[in-house]
Amino acid sequence: SYARLKGNITTNAHRMKRLLTSFFTLLLVCELPAQFRHYDYLGGGHQNEVAVTVSSASGSATGKMTVDGFPIQNQDQLADASRFLAQATLGADYSTIQMTAAMGYEAWLEEQFALPPIALLDEMFRLENIYLPLLEEGEEAEEIGPNIGVSWFHGGWINQHLKSPDLLRQKMAFTLSQIFVVNDASDIAEDFGQGLAGFYDLLSRNAFGDYQTLLTDVTLSPAMGFFLSHYDNPKADPINNIQPDENYAREIMQLFSIGLWELNQDGSRKQDANGQFIPAYTNQDINEFAQVFTGLSNGGPNGGWGSEPITDDRKTNFVAPMRMYEEYHDRTEKVLLKGTTLPANQDGMTDILQTMAHLSNHSNTAPFISKALIQFFTTSNPSQLYIFDVAGTFQPAEENNFQEVIKAILLNPEARICNPTATYTFGKLREPVARKLNLLKAFPLSADEYGNYFEEQFCYDDITGQLPGRAPSVFNFFVPSYAPPGDISTNGWVAPEFQILNSTNAIGIVNDVNRRVVYGIPYALDCEEEYVQELIEDPEFVQFYPYQQDFTEEMKLVNSPSALVDRLDILLANGLLEDDTKAIMVNAISQLSSPAERVKMALYLIMISPDYAILK
Repeated sequence: SYARLKGNITTNAHRMKRLLTSFFTLLLVCELPAQFRHYDYLGGGHQNEVAVTVSSASGSATGKMTVDGFPIQNQDQLADASRFLAQATLGADYSTIQMTAAMGYEAWLEEQFALPPIALLDEMFRLENIYLPLLEEGEEAEEIGPNIGVSWFHGGWINQHLKSPDLLRQKMAFTLSQIFVVNDASDIAEDFGQGLAGFYDLLSRNAFGDYQTLLTDVTLSPAMGFFLSHYDNPKADPINNIQPDENYAREIMQLFSIGLWELNQDGSRKQDANGQFIPAYTNQDINEFAQVFTGLSNGGPNGGWGSEPITDDRKTNFVAPMRMYEEYHDRTEKVLLKGTTLPANQDGMTDILQTMAHLSNHSNTAPFISKALIQFFTTSNPSQLYIFDVAGTFQPAEENNFQEVIKAILLNPEARICNPTATYTFGKLREPVARKLNLLKAFPLSADEYGNYFEEQFCYDDITGQLPGRAPSVFNFFVPSYAPPGDISTNGWVAPEFQILNSTNAIGIVNDVNRRVVYGIPYALDCEEEYVQELIEDPEFVQFYPYQQDFTEEMKLVNSPSALVDRLDILLANGLLEDDTKAIMVNAISQLSSPAERVKMALYLIMISPDYAILK
């Protein structure tokens, strides 16, 4: 597996050097940009052979290129664009910030919507085909057959996010993965990582689509079926004391669509005549919905009821949508919410599709899902007007409706105005995954000889509490209603991401920044302490260590610490550093004589600062 590979070819720096020497006569370090770059700016558009006809010569001239463009230099514009990208992506570099400031946010969004999804499943198999032959003799036997361990998913995920230009889709897919949660904790998920990759691809494909299609695809996903146990879920059999599993029936309402309480369009809870909140569903409703989700099982070409998807070829394992086996589906009448009825003797897929439409069009779904998306993109405590405006764009069966929802979230005046004061409550704590990717994407990062990024990520989860696909439960890494003790809780606010910011993880994030920035190991093949320490102590490790970040532009500013901090403030902290924070950083940097040490100190102090940690 991918995890085993790091133990075999990268236990420490010396072994890696010997192995590379054995396999390759020349080590080619391929430097790739952290993301797709634009070199055109305001006034230039996308100048791919653009010809502009001059009006005075329109009768005869074929036209000529007249646009040369110019980069945005205004610091306020750049800071605002950086803040927009921090909300809309998992990280961006300086040229992307300049380009976004120049072209405008709506144009950037439209460009992102037009980019096609890139299959993570294909990336998993591509990486396996490259690196699997490097396993030690005999160990490849465990990789024969359908098995492709979940470590390859994590390798493919980080590789894709550092190389692909679809920054907005990446952010939306990661967000959806924390609403529609499937994790890799079970043995079957760990052994068959293509299930998790297939599910993530499902989210990515639907990221700019419509909610009803997404909910249907999630429901029929075998990965979700295994995780929430409606795979091989049979109809009731009273004689043998068998009842339909209620797990998915409960969570599709509680977490994936309508929530626990009846809601107004602005996300506030409705109240009955006695001033009590009104439950959105009852235990009887769960029982009725459970009958809907019966009869689903293996959708592969060689599958059948009761068979695990491993009977199919490797690329359809846990990927092909479940199909309906009518003999196991409950065909009785089902009473859903608000008296909606599914008639008896309907075929199973009709029951499923009508239930998806029923939940999608429930009055709760628009505000519930809208608020969840807002909390992940921009702020933990959106106003009721903000939720109302976004929910108003929510049309669950309208093609590409998520594009309108995303625009409503990111372009809302509440999201775009940033004027921190003592009473300013807009913003959120940056998630650990976003903090890591922000640093890696900000500066050009060299890849290995295959053009890949091959970091072992499990230790990052250990020290920060977050790794894609590894949420500890269906409730994600943190719940949206979490409020840490203190002013936040006292004032009735929430701060979900703080649920995983305990004392251990807070120190872990700082230590991770220290390793990547101060010790110059931005992307470790193995992040076990012994391996990292050996890299640090080996003065020649840069000769064979493939992953390095390029700070050329920053090095030009080392003689002006304030200019260096200003640039990094825009690049990393989105222009949100307070004046006193900047003063502390400039003073610390000025005391160092080495240009490289000045850059490292500036990076380190920004990445661990409270000003950076909170995205306002």
